[in-house]
Amino acid sequence: MSAPPSGTPTSEDAAVRGALARVSGTDADDWFLVSKARHALLVVLRAVARHAGPGEVVTQPFTCATAVAPIVTAGLRPRYADLDPDTMALDPASVHAALSDRTRAVIAQHTFGRAARVARLRDLTPEGALLVEDSAHCLGELGRDADGVPAADVSVHSFGVEKMLPTRSGGAVWVNPALRGTDRHAVLVAALAGLPAPGRREGFARTAGMPARRVAGRLGGPGARALDVAANLGLVDLAIMPSERAGRVAGEPTALARAALRDVARALPDLERIAEHRRRTAAIYRSGLAGVAEVTVPRLLDDPALTLVRYPMLLSTPGRAEAAFAALQAQGLVPGRWYRPVLFPGARDPRDFAYEPGTSPVAEDAAARVLNLQTATFVTAEAAQRAVDVVRGCL
Repeated sequence: MSAPPSGTPTSEDAAVRGALARVSGTDADDWFLVSKARHALLVVLRAVARHAGPGEVVTQPFTCATAVAPIVTAGLRPRYADLDPDTMALDPASVHAALSDRTRAVIAQHTFGRAARVARLRDLTPEGALLVEDSAHCLGELGRDADGVPAADVSVHSFGVEKMLPTRSGGAVWVNPALRGTDRHAVLVAALAGLPAPGRREGFARTAGMPARRVAGRLGGPGARALDVAANLGLVDLAIMPSERAGRVAGEPTALARAALRDVARALPDLERIAEHRRRTAAIYRSGLAGVAEVTVPRLLDDPALTLVRYPMLLSTPGRAEAAFAALQAQGLVPGRWYRPVLFPGARDPRDFAYEPGTSPVAEDAAARVLNLQTATFVTAEAAQRAVDVVRGCL
């Protein structure tokens, strides 16, 4: 095992990797901690580009811009496949049509919870291409085949804002030990184990991000513009940086900062308690909205055993989705539009992401009608029931 990068507290690094290994049934030696999940994906894709050369990465447009910007920043080209409406993840048939001799990787995103058909995508991924699992919404969970064996070559996880833990930043990468002995494994591990320690500027930007957002929110439009300027100068770290809406990942990958590492180490022991709360909250939404004709929940996400980072639904029309969002927001219930529009919160120019509107009709229809409800620990049972009542009242 490679030693943790300089500046990383060995005991806390080992504790976090050990906790991830226990949750996922893997080995701590195969986990690597990174400054952000998008940085982790960037490291992986740069390694792919170095090893295999320029080419394409198959992904979905029903996602955040920060999940596609690493492809572009790594010098690769996104190739979009459409959505499976049962999972809100890649449709294997659409992936099959998107593959070519230029395919360097396929990214299987678990959207809202672990539902992507990773085992099927494993069968489709061409020899020599990497199957990358985006588990940002399901920390510590891996897609597995019928025998219970992890199916992806690499799995990327997030400690970021609004993910599974109440932490603010950080990412983790699991590299499948089945790759050991291959050039790809050597390239990936060298890149992930060799990350530099973060500098003071990164630490300041991370600390300043949340108070800066609060101040900017009170100032309205001028505050938002000032916040963008500060972000472009690297003075504050935002959940989605301005450059990332133009297809360029902000900042360079580093090891996980000490402060973030401490936050994660404190929060990880509560992961199962948090997951249980999320399942209970989702059960309130599921029960309260069952049988409502104007509400559709993706079939494989409507599973009581799944832990959902948000409870997703498609309303019958875009107008109803937006009306319900506004009504929930007016009640202080913090609804979500993940992912309306595609490449959320919207690409400044779709060409920056090599995306041609109209080419992923299922994803674009889902984006137009999607609404999601919070399952985080701040959501009480009473608040969840109020959200149900508000949604029903809009239909």
